[in-house]
Amino acid sequence: MIEPLKPLVSEFYRCDDKFHVEVLYEQFEEKNTYGFIVVDGNGVSLHTLNGKSRKNLFKLEVSLPNKHGKGGQSKNRFARIREEKRGWYTSKACEIALHYFIDPVTTLPNVSGIILAGSGQLKEEVLVKLDQRLSKIILSVVDVQYGGGSGFNQAINLTKNFLGNLKFLHEQDVISSFYDEINKDGNYVIGVDDTLYSLTSGLLDTLIIWNNLSIIRWELVKINEPNETKVIFLNEGKTLEENKEWTVKSTIPLLDWILEHNGEFGSNIELISDQTDLGAQFVKGFGGIGGLLRYKTELPSTLDVATESDGEYEFDW
Repeated sequence: MIEPLKPLVSEFYRCDDKFHVEVLYEQFEEKNTYGFIVVDGNGVSLHTLNGKSRKNLFKLEVSLPNKHGKGGQSKNRFARIREEKRGWYTSKACEIALHYFIDPVTTLPNVSGIILAGSGQLKEEVLVKLDQRLSKIILSVVDVQYGGGSGFNQAINLTKNFLGNLKFLHEQDVISSFYDEINKDGNYVIGVDDTLYSLTSGLLDTLIIWNNLSIIRWELVKINEPNETKVIFLNEGKTLEENKEWTVKSTIPLLDWILEHNGEFGSNIELISDQTDLGAQFVKGFGGIGGLLRYKTELPSTLDVATESDGEYEFDW
């Protein structure tokens, strides 16, 4: 019997050959989405951030006049032109925010809160002109040094306290800690060989693994000696060549096997996605598997020996 995290608000009945748990999956999804408005003298950009990912919604580039006029223009006339363009720009920024952050059907905000980020006085001018429905859900107004995507990144780091326990932010913290250990040559492990050795040897404090890891665990048994087994790991889609000495006993995705047996090893597991910049870098650079060691120790790769643990593991790519 499985008890849902939250009460079910609708009935569902179907008689077929499988269990339907779609409504349960929905309860694991984070509902909060936050909007970001990043504005500076070069343009305005709109973004969203939720538990799974970040999105760039819109970007408008502008070229506002400087405070100082060019030769031949009167000081007052130039100041008036500058204020007119600045006024049009801030009004346009508010108009764009209204379009993206107000649901046209309900006429209510479609985000849980908004972070307004920018440089100088521009963001304050936008705040004054912002539609009341949006200004009511402003969580924070912060100074950033850059516009666009760089300003968005800076705004996220400056407003973590306002964004709650988003999975996106937790994932960034986990991978940042991993990279910190790498930078100082500390207690870290990377790659399938060393990570699996550390996990099964009780050396791993935190296992960091991609939630879509495409590696399969193959358990083989020796044909003439049924008590002798070995395990190899292959990328999904690869198959073993025909072998007269060994036969396949079982296959299972490595991630599933780890989740089933992790209680035997005592390591924390952090499942990460490739939807963030750091997550994508971890997947592409390290194959989506690595971790933090309890203490620094020699690993099979540093000893330059065959990666084998009591004859159980053999890695074949």
